[in-house]
Amino acid sequence: MKYTEARCVLDGLPSLEVKPGLARINRLLDVLDHPERAFRAIHIAGTNGKGSVAAMLSSILLQAGYRVGRFTSPDLIDFRDRISVNNRWISEEDVAGRVEQILPVLKSAEDRPTLFEVLTAIAFAHFAKGRVKLAVVEVGLGGRFDATNVLDPLLTILTNVGRDHLALLGEMLKRIAWEKAGIAKASVPFLAGELPPEAEEIIIKECEKARAPLARCDPVAVERIAYDWKRTTYRIDASDLPETIDLPLLGGYQAENLRLTLRAVELLRKVGFSLPNDAVTAGLADVSWPGRFEVMKLNPTIILDGAHNLPATLALAKDVKRYVPKRLHRHLLFGLLSDKEAEAICHVLFPLFAKVTLTCSRSPRALPLDLLAKIASSLGVRFKQASSVEEGLISARRCLEAQDVLFVTGSLTMLREARPILMEVPCRP
Repeated sequence: MKYTEARCVLDGLPSLEVKPGLARINRLLDVLDHPERAFRAIHIAGTNGKGSVAAMLSSILLQAGYRVGRFTSPDLIDFRDRISVNNRWISEEDVAGRVEQILPVLKSAEDRPTLFEVLTAIAFAHFAKGRVKLAVVEVGLGGRFDATNVLDPLLTILTNVGRDHLALLGEMLKRIAWEKAGIAKASVPFLAGELPPEAEEIIIKECEKARAPLARCDPVAVERIAYDWKRTTYRIDASDLPETIDLPLLGGYQAENLRLTLRAVELLRKVGFSLPNDAVTAGLADVSWPGRFEVMKLNPTIILDGAHNLPATLALAKDVKRYVPKRLHRHLLFGLLSDKEAEAICHVLFPLFAKVTLTCSRSPRALPLDLLAKIASSLGVRFKQASSVEEGLISARRCLEAQDVLFVTGSLTMLREARPILMEVPCRP
C-alpha cells in the first residue's frame, strides 16, 4: 500500500465524532500483537499544557541518552508529526504498512474505529518497532475512555482541569475531573498540577479508589527572572535540580508546565531513570513546541498561540499585556471552533487589541464568520473580516508597523493554516 492510499483510508474514518470505550482500540491492538506491552510510558492528561509537558520531558529524556517515543495531537505541521521517535516523525512507509496491516478491522461495518483510535494503535506499533525505552503519550480527549488509556504507564500526569470540549465532557468541572482521573492506575504515581477545589476533591477520591499514589509539585518552586523574544529564564528552588533553567517556550503559562516537568524528573529518578542535571538543562534549552506563543517573525513581530479555550485565553491575555504594554501596538487575527465558549473568550481577548481581524479556518468545526462578527459587534469592537486564514494574514500584516505585534490565535486549526504561510522554509524532519 502506498502512503496516498493509506491517507485515503484514514481520511474515510470517523474523525469528528468521539466514541467512548476501549473495545475498538483493543481490536486494533490484537491485530498488531499488542505493541503497547513492549515499552514503558508516561501518560499525560489535562485541559491545557499536555503537549508542552510532553515536549519538555521528551527533550530531557533524549538528552539523557534514552530512545523516546512521543504521541501528541492534533498535528500542526504535517499529518505525521504527532507520532515520533527521537524527534523524527513516523515515515510515510510505516504509516502505509500499519494501515495495510489493520485494514480488515477498518473495513468492518460494525463499530468502526475512529481516526484517533487508529493513529493511537499505529503510534504504539511504531514505538514497539522502534524499541523505545519510554514513550510520552498525550491523552486525546478526557482520559477514562480515551484510546490511549490501554497503557500500563510508570507515571501519569494531570496538568490541570478546566472547561473545554463542553459538548463531550460536560460543563461541570467535577465531571471533567472524573474523566481525566480515569488514567489513574494502581501503584502508579499520579502527578497533579494546580487544580480548582472541586476538581481536586474528585482527583483525590479517584486516586484513592484506583490505589494510585497522588504526587504534587510542592517540592519544586519556579520563578521567572528574565524574558525576551527568544527565551525565558527561571530560577528553580528544589533539591537536586538545576538552579536556573533557560526555556525557549515563552508563554507565562509555561512556568507551571515547567514545574510539572521538573517534578516528573524527580519521580522518574526514583524509578531508576538516570536524568543528570546537565541533561535537564540542555533538554529544556533545546525544547521546541510549535504554536505555543511561537515567534514567527520580528519587526514587526508575529506570534502564533494555540489558545483554544477560556483557560488558555486568560493565560494568553496576561502575556499580551506583559510582552506588548501599549495597546496601540497590539493586533489580533482570530478564528474559533464552534464547540468553545465563544462569548467568554472574545470578551477576554478583543478589548486588549487596537486592531482585530476575524476569520475562520477550513475546519468543519469552525465557528461561522457571521456569528463571530455578531459577538464582536455586541462587544463594541471595531474589526475587519477575512474569508480565510490566508486572506486574514495578508490583511492584518498590511497594517503592521515595525514596533507592532500580531497575535494569531483562537484554535490550532488556525495555526495549522497560518504557520506554513509564515515559514520561509518548510519544516520536514
